[in-house]
Amino acid sequence: MKISGFTFIRNGNAMGYPFVASIRSLLPLCNEMIVNVPRSTDGTLESVRAINDPKIRVLESEWDEQQRTAGLALSHHTNLALRQCTGDWCVYIQGDEVLHEDTLPAMRATMEREHNQPQVQGLLVDYTHFYGSYWTYACSFGWYRQEVRVVRRDLDIASRGDAQGFRTLDGRKLRVKKSGGHYYHYGHALHPDTARVKLENLSRLWHDDAAVEKMCRRPEGFYEGDHKVKPFTGTHPAVMREIVAAANWTYTSRNPLIRFRRKYFWKDVAALIKQSTGVEIGVHRNYRLIK
Repeated sequence: MKISGFTFIRNGNAMGYPFVASIRSLLPLCNEMIVNVPRSTDGTLESVRAINDPKIRVLESEWDEQQRTAGLALSHHTNLALRQCTGDWCVYIQGDEVLHEDTLPAMRATMEREHNQPQVQGLLVDYTHFYGSYWTYACSFGWYRQEVRVVRRDLDIASRGDAQGFRTLDGRKLRVKKSGGHYYHYGHALHPDTARVKLENLSRLWHDDAAVEKMCRRPEGFYEGDHKVKPFTGTHPAVMREIVAAANWTYTSRNPLIRFRRKYFWKDVAALIKQSTGVEIGVHRNYRLIK
């Protein structure tokens, strides 16, 4: 069984992404690592090359500044990396995601167990989404708890939309099982100043300049003061600990039961229902979980 890792990263240094840690976290699992680096202006390519691991194969690609529809540039560049993979399983990781080393054995064992089970098209990883800092994580409704990050090497499987997940070319959800892997998502834990840069850059993949300017009007500390979070008391992946130790910002929230804001109303109602009954409603799953 051969395992390929793949990712893409553009201007990762400017956006504060821990992409070097992300790549390093996946290397022990993989026989090869495909890293697509679209044309960048901040030394991202040099940072990837400086990892200096023989498993890494760098793909340099062009970037279309005019592609500003539905985040499609993200899935396009994800698929450029995916098509270079030669493994039986292909493990995707985004530049702000890091695999926790404690879950590596379980993840590998699952891939070995399901290797000869063609009905299993992909595998899920669990998520912890940090918000505001490295010591607070999101617990509100609407954050995905699991997502497909391992797929078979199959020309009928591709990243879609804004690259959150994978489907078949004709849009069917993949049949998947749980991998036992756990990704830590740090894209919403950046320093507030860096988070503003990231928001402006990514918003341009969906919207015109006028809409981007409106979206980037944020509170002084960037993060919303009423986001539902819990304190993180676990351990960060080893490759992240130096970065976490150097962080000099914190986040606190009022953590209201109901936020009395239109965009959160139904999310808060759904969270209350789950809290009182254990029933999840309105959860979109980008996959078909099989036993």
